[in-house]
Amino acid sequence: MIQIPSDKDIVILTKPNFLSHDVSVKVLNTKQTVSMIQDFDFEKNKLFVDCDEDCFLEIVPSLKLSTKRLLWEDGKLLVSQIELDTLLNSMPLLSPFLAQDMAGKDLMLAWGKKESLLSAIESGFGTYFSRSRNGKWVKGEESGHLQNLKQIYLHTNPVFVQYVADQVGAACHTGYYSCFFRELGQNDTVSFVYSNKVGE
Repeated sequence: MIQIPSDKDIVILTKPNFLSHDVSVKVLNTKQTVSMIQDFDFEKNKLFVDCDEDCFLEIVPSLKLSTKRLLWEDGKLLVSQIELDTLLNSMPLLSPFLAQDMAGKDLMLAWGKKESLLSAIESGFGTYFSRSRNGKWVKGEESGHLQNLKQIYLHTNPVFVQYVADQVGAACHTGYYSCFFRELGQNDTVSFVYSNKVGE
């Protein structure tokens, strides 16, 4: 049984298959999320939940996706400074930041600011904003489980950042490779995606 937080925005990631870099995002409240799960078609689609139970990943083969903009790849900015500034100014105060590995597997969902995106562009490391610490957070700066970025995309409707990274070690603080280590099923069943934590 999972416990959806009542005081947070809940992020829903939607992809056509488990290993895909094509993804869309929507942000729901707790009531909307509970309703979504109750109405979910577990026979046709798959649903995963992250470690904090405030982000869900649904696999919907019939999904049609919006376009995304490749901003940065292998250390090179692919847009002009003027265009980057315009895109940064269009970002809300906080936006979802999704990290995926090179194969398309979703690693984690956190929140970030435009300063997080700028820092990632400059450093090449997965960078976010920690709401609990009220400051910049470079994933793995303490654990060594860094995200070496390969690509950075910006989606605009709604605004969210998509990192494609070479993940060192575990992306999840629980020790699993991905935060999405549980799959939900009918009648509140939960199964584990990974048989072991990283290093076990």
